[in-house]
Amino acid sequence: MAWIALSCPQCSAPLPRLAIWRSVNCGSCGALITKTESIVMRDSFRQALIRARQDAAASAMLGRSVQCGGQRYCLLQLLGEGEVSQVYAARRIGALPLLATLKVSGAPAAAVRYAREAQVLRELQSLPGADAAYFTQRLPQVLAHGAVGADHSAGDNTQHALVLRYANGYWGSLAALNSYAAQGLDARHAVWIWRRMLDVLDFIHRQNWCHGDVRPEHALVHPQDHGVLLIGWASAHAGASAKDKARDIMHSARTIKVLLIGTTEDASVPHSVPTGLAQLIAHASEDIEFCRLQGAAGLDKLLKAAAAVAFGAPQFVPLKL
Repeated sequence: MAWIALSCPQCSAPLPRLAIWRSVNCGSCGALITKTESIVMRDSFRQALIRARQDAAASAMLGRSVQCGGQRYCLLQLLGEGEVSQVYAARRIGALPLLATLKVSGAPAAAVRYAREAQVLRELQSLPGADAAYFTQRLPQVLAHGAVGADHSAGDNTQHALVLRYANGYWGSLAALNSYAAQGLDARHAVWIWRRMLDVLDFIHRQNWCHGDVRPEHALVHPQDHGVLLIGWASAHAGASAKDKARDIMHSARTIKVLLIGTTEDASVPHSVPTGLAQLIAHASEDIEFCRLQGAAGLDKLLKAAAAVAFGAPQFVPLKL
């Protein structure tokens, strides 16, 4: 058993035993002693807490706020509108503010849809496996869902909300990217975007899940880190068949095809795309049996090989938006 001598570093006077776990004043010289490298004084903490509460109250008065799951969120910016939802960037109001993505709707189907998506995402977050810790961080994370409480400006209790942890750094959806790159996206970017999608699809397919609704509106892009976040999980389910998984893969190929075509009405992959890569995209977007046989991992290997032939060794090409 190791013995610890508790003495004041300033005057060497003995200190009481509780100096092991908390700050104490030396009985000899009066110095404040703590074992930790950093310390927050009680008065400073209380002042910071008061300021945080005042800032939260001020934020709540600046715009509409929504209460869900026992927390109130200030709606900061409308990010977009889906089939039934309005999607906002929001901030949790309180001493510990947190950025969130908040989907809200008064449509009758919203309550069921949000509850279903929240259940799916929570089940996905609890999937087992050695690589689960990595991939579950690349799936949306639920903060709350349910009926919206009284709003200080609207007072509408018929709405429902789904609150997700805010995905920092994500620019927007692939549908928005398609509109931005109206002439078609550079094929080099299409490669890494597709590979990120196939990575996540391979993980959930190995767990016998499928997404069920892969399309440009249901994938967010992170231009700086070359990341892709699949969203829109309300149609996902466990016990997926081989056909369900193949349909996910085929729809991911169609999403990439849309990005390469841009906003033109041409239905074929542009001639500017290297031949081998264009053929792979066209094949995967039309042949569900090919997608079933290859699987997400097999298609990723074919994509990697086609990209190496077309562009050489992998290199980071900035996506400037």
